[in-house]
Amino acid sequence: MKKIIPILVFLATLSCSKSISQVSTVKGISESSKVSLPYGDKDVLHEFPADWSKDNSLQDSLYNKLSLFLFQDRDNPARSTFKVDYPEAKTFTAKEFVPSGDMKNKKSKIELKSAKVFDGKNFKIVSVLYEGKIDCKTCEYPESQTQNVLLSIRDGKVIDKLPISYLNGSDLGQSSRYFYIDSDKTIHLKDFKSDESGVTFAQYLKYKITPDGKFAKL
Repeated sequence: MKKIIPILVFLATLSCSKSISQVSTVKGISESSKVSLPYGDKDVLHEFPADWSKDNSLQDSLYNKLSLFLFQDRDNPARSTFKVDYPEAKTFTAKEFVPSGDMKNKKSKIELKSAKVFDGKNFKIVSVLYEGKIDCKTCEYPESQTQNVLLSIRDGKVIDKLPISYLNGSDLGQSSRYFYIDSDKTIHLKDFKSDESGVTFAQYLKYKITPDGKFAKL
């Protein structure tokens, strides 16, 4: 019994330490600098065809512009940066994010770059951007993933998440999503697939923010 008590105290202390660290990160993210609405690339509203070949210059230029915005947004110097271990970062990342072995084993941290999008009555909507390499021993080219997730934060806790932009894959094949949040706070999302033969437009989704800070599909 005497041996069990120190172990329980250690586990409780460790759990408390993780909770304090996570609360601190949530607080920091929710206090990030603010971007202005509309936010995103309005070209998302363009009516893309179901698929197109690489020699369609109009579609290619718009598609590439959407991808460029994702990386420009990531590198915005106004974003706040937080480096945390992946277990803690899971609170802020999309479930689709695949961590590398180094991230899982805490050999490397994930870098979160945050910016506030707008304030609700009793919640805050924040954009969090992050990226990582995908472990793939058989891939000809390195695979990577860059993602932008909207977080709804209330009372110091993340109450909802919505992936609004991502670029996952390699030169051989990619899946992507791009967004535009208009002045009425409607979130417009478009998904694409691409490979060596061309690009395919997958789907168009729209979301709104409910009064309690949740993301509701329209």
